Amino acid sequence: MIKEAIAGQKEGWRFTPGEALTGPHFAPAGMPAAQPPLGGRVLCPVGFHRAALVNGRWESKHALLKLPAGVSVESLAQANEPATAVSADLPLAAVAANSKDGIVVRVGRHVRVDKPIHLIHLAESSGKTAEAANARVRIVLEAGASAEIVEEYVSFGDAPFWTNVRSQVVLSEGASLKHYRVVRQGTQGRLTNALELELGSRSRYESHVFNLSGLFAREDVRALMAGEGAEAHLNGLALLSGSQFADHHTVVEHAAVGGNTRELYKAVLDDKSRFVFDGLIHVKPGAQKTDAQVYNKNLLLSEDAKVNTNPEFKILADDVSCKHGGAVGQMSQEALFYLRSRGIGDEAARRLLVYAFGSEMIERVGLEPLRAALTDALHGLTPEAAEDKK
Repeated sequence: MIKEAIAGQKEGWRFTPGEALTGPHFAPAGMPAAQPPLGGRVLCPVGFHRAALVNGRWESKHALLKLPAGVSVESLAQANEPATAVSADLPLAAVAANSKDGIVVRVGRHVRVDKPIHLIHLAESSGKTAEAANARVRIVLEAGASAEIVEEYVSFGDAPFWTNVRSQVVLSEGASLKHYRVVRQGTQGRLTNALELELGSRSRYESHVFNLSGLFAREDVRALMAGEGAEAHLNGLALLSGSQFADHHTVVEHAAVGGNTRELYKAVLDDKSRFVFDGLIHVKPGAQKTDAQVYNKNLLLSEDAKVNTNPEFKILADDVSCKHGGAVGQMSQEALFYLRSRGIGDEAARRLLVYAFGSEMIERVGLEPLRAALTDALHGLTPEAAEDKK
């Protein structure tokens, strides 16, 4: 079924190695016999509100929820959320849409959540066989509400594990959401996530996704700028090495007047890693005064690393401001020479340049505890730092 679904999306999947999902035979994941505490296994501090899925199922023992009035975080089964139709070009979201569990977050009118909400997707392999888990996440902010949400995807174990998630975000008029997503998977971890967004009038959505580890990750973003003056900021950073693969496909549809979109995705690639970016902004008829930009920048540290990038526009309105660009380059020899001439060693100079390239995305993170954890992760994942650990 999965193989046929992917095969039916030839254009959208032509650079994506679907065999990572169709090669192993993935059995439905059960619950692990033992569940160690989360301390030291996740990035965010226990001071956040917290809810967790283990192998796609709500796990109450990991929940830390003392929510203010007007805010609810509950299991999908408890919330009794009905499944909704899935776009035909998101075949894996259709699979996740049938999942029986997940997380539902709701924030009431003009409610500001007092501290960030940490949603954990934990994959615990129960043995040596390949396993898969599906889940749904639904986030709804009513008019004037605001929140910060961190989603962390973590997997443990040496066996192949595939986490498949369908996420839906609905922002009503004037609502504001800062949405952080961190991927920290094991060497055989696979993640697919379909993120569907609907933005009302004068709402603001800010997204930051970080691919830090894992064999395979693909995220499909579908954003509908449904209301006048809606604003979306989509940011991403991938740090890839070995044979790791990451893929970001984004489609932003401007359907109303005065929408604003800013996209910037970056990737640092070493060894034989691969990165794909496909970013389309569609300005529909009547969506005048749209202001949109989409950029992708990539740094290659190896001649064997590969990038496929395709930022593009489809514009059907005449009073718009739209810019796009893509860049793939190697480490600047001039910058390396300059640093070495100042007495900085070759390895330290390379590390500085990698950090400078990636830190721009981390500096955009407004959540200080997460920003500090990501900074440490970036330092630890530079190629020379990895060599130091051997």
